[in-house]
Amino acid sequence: MLNWLVSLLWPQIDWLLCLICRIKPLKADGSSIISIELRCYNGRYITLDDGSEIKAGDQIIELHLNSAWFKRRREESLEARQLPWIALHFFAQDLNFLAKQIANGIFDKVVAVHGITFLYALARRAGFQVEELPDSLWKKCAQFYMAGLMRVYHLPTRGRLETLGRSLELKEVWLSRETLLKAYLLRRP
Repeated sequence: MLNWLVSLLWPQIDWLLCLICRIKPLKADGSSIISIELRCYNGRYITLDDGSEIKAGDQIIELHLNSAWFKRRREESLEARQLPWIALHFFAQDLNFLAKQIANGIFDKVVAVHGITFLYALARRAGFQVEELPDSLWKKCAQFYMAGLMRVYHLPTRGRLETLGRSLELKEVWLSRETLLKAYLLRRP
């Protein structure tokens, strides 16, 4: 019953949140694994490892995974264990595309990119700084919602983490503008 409910409701909730928050795929043709939300940061002051400072009022790009990309991959019947590595490859390509847009002045006031994810180990491999999220009701609700999305799109992370004896947990990931440009601007797409 729960699987049926999640399969039916979560894509609709995801669509509605994308509409309300103005989350759009990075590439106009919708082929990107990354969707973005341009917004003003309203959290606590943070200093990243590279010395960049993010404070309330700074413009950031909130990264989201594009559910349509995962739906297409699910329809291709990829093996579940292949998906994280394929996703990492496409994620790096999209970060390269985003770095080019920033270098060309499209997002000239953006100081950093940010995300909330269960896939923080993959984000760390992509150069992101990983931070703990404070334990709160918001975090619990976000974990519930995102775990449902992972179930809908058949992402294998939950089972793998449970077999390693760790619980699935959301973490915050950051990449400063400077680090993004340095790491991804010169990469080939």
